[in-house]
Amino acid sequence: MTRNAHQEPVQDTPDTESCPPAAQEQTPAADESKSACGREEYDQQTIRYLQQAIQRINQLYQKQAYQEALRQAMRLQLEYPEHPTIMSLAAVVHKPVDPDKALDWAGEALRRDIYQPDAWRVRMGIYYDRGEWVAFETAARQLIAMAPDDPTPHLLLAQHQMRKGALEQAVLSLERCIDIEPAGLAYATYSYVLAQLQRTAESKEAERQALAMEEEHAYTLMQLAWAADQRGEKDHSLRLMEKAVRLDPDDAQVREEYMDTLQKANPAFRLVWLPAQWFQKLNPWILFVIWVLFAFLKPVLLIAFILIHVSTHWISRWYVNWKVYGRPWA
Repeated sequence: MTRNAHQEPVQDTPDTESCPPAAQEQTPAADESKSACGREEYDQQTIRYLQQAIQRINQLYQKQAYQEALRQAMRLQLEYPEHPTIMSLAAVVHKPVDPDKALDWAGEALRRDIYQPDAWRVRMGIYYDRGEWVAFETAARQLIAMAPDDPTPHLLLAQHQMRKGALEQAVLSLERCIDIEPAGLAYATYSYVLAQLQRTAESKEAERQALAMEEEHAYTLMQLAWAADQRGEKDHSLRLMEKAVRLDPDDAQVREEYMDTLQKANPAFRLVWLPAQWFQKLNPWILFVIWVLFAFLKPVLLIAFILIHVSTHWISRWYVNWKVYGRPWA
């Protein structure tokens, strides 16, 4: 999920991604009665067995028991080594554990049967997370063709279009996403894009729709805070970010955005926080050069610099904890 489509070339998803988080893969529906390309018939007992096995793996995956889901999926794949749906399942369960292997399994599934929505979802999500935009767009378009009722590719395409500055395209993608499945995050992103286009009344209405969904999600509130900030509503933006950070104080992006919003709303806080934040955002190679210079010129400065750089993370975390819990520890 990126903060500003004009400033960053992605995240976040998103992510989306962002970013909201990228695509949320689903395990295959387990309703196929045939294997790859329909070459092999399955009897009803085998179909029921596959349905039950995939359902178990899906439940494990939803509970984030990824390793056990992976073990069961690979056992099933050994039983049916040429079944493209099982290969798609293997791709799905590998994604949070080993994205490269997930891409391999998705490729194997699509080589046997190009009409595998879950394989395209895996590709779309990984390419989005990695910022491989040409491959991401290809996977997203393929998924739209295979699964026209899936809102996720439209949402991620909108995030990508925002990054490119193609705001009118992003509006169309989000409207399609909302038409398929109204959701708080989609409305919040829609509000943010409309605010960037200076369509203030529509942006506020989209915010109202997002809040009406009553989704307790930090990224939804963060997008609404960005929209409010874009409309010049600094205090409202801060209130939304306070709600977001209370929902998920451990999320690094939420904390960082909260600190940024505090700076805009409180000039005195900006003077205190800005130097530490500047150190935090330096590129690693610049940090290395500074360390070398300080070590050569004055080692005491090197120690002070390292302390400031390392403490920045904990300063933000302690401050957020203080705002959320009333104390510097969670």
